[in-house]
Amino acid sequence: MVQEILSKILDKRFGKTLKEASNEEIYLALLELTKDSIKSKGENKGKKKLYYISAEFLIGKLLSNNLINLGLYEEVKKVLLENGKELMEIEEIELEPSLGNGGLGRLAACFLDSIATLGLNGDGIGLNYHFGLFRQVFEDNKQKAIKNPWITSNSWLNKTDIKFEILFGGFKVVSSLYDIDVTGYNKG
Repeated sequence: MVQEILSKILDKRFGKTLKEASNEEIYLALLELTKDSIKSKGENKGKKKLYYISAEFLIGKLLSNNLINLGLYEEVKKVLLENGKELMEIEEIELEPSLGNGGLGRLAACFLDSIATLGLNGDGIGLNYHFGLFRQVFEDNKQKAIKNPWITSNSWLNKTDIKFEILFGGFKVVSSLYDIDVTGYNKG
């Protein structure tokens, strides 16, 4: 099933077979496959909703986590190996959201994972830093923080139509709401 769906996506988007496609093209196809799988699971629409508000959500890279939680990881890995590709190399293409820098951001992300795995109706609410908090590199044996432009046209972000105008220091900014799907283990 995965090979058929992945092949259709690659042919439609890039006009290539799985063997011909680059790792970047396969990553984008896996992103689409995973998002479609998440949508097919539907949403939990309970009578009550739980909200976790945090300035940080250190969610990490989502491709592997979502493939595991959807029960697709091993099948995807096998299909890729049969076509001369390594899932580990494709996973490295994903940009790190960097929406936190430590314990509190990781705690918030774990809380969201728990909500999803338990099948509870809930959302995490936080700030979406366009450049993440930072990316660390070493130059001349010294640590340096640089911008981390993780938001691209092809990411886990799902833009909504919800917007708010906010007065900020004498000028107006527009805040847009984005969703990021968090799948629960064996829940979708």
